[in-house]
Amino acid sequence: MSIDTAPVPRTEPGQTDPPPRFGAPQAFTAVSFPVLGVALHVTGMPLQDLFILLGGCGALGAAAVMAVGGGRRRLASLAGAMLRATAGK
Repeated sequence: MSIDTAPVPRTEPGQTDPPPRFGAPQAFTAVSFPVLGVALHVTGMPLQDLFILLGGCGALGAAAVMAVGGGRRRLASLAGAMLRATAGK
């Protein structure tokens, strides 16, 4: 019997695999934000302040990802969207 296996693509000596789309850092962030929110609310922080704090942290994280991997055009569009959102438009 033979085992069907997918062919292994050839790589160049200096070529590395691209990072996965969803990995441990993304999963940690997705879990830690709600946990942090619940912990701060239990200690007495008002919900409005909590949403502002976690929203700001998320915006800073998104801006950092865009700056590193997305380039200036995406960062400018993110900044414009954030300004429109804070202005209520």
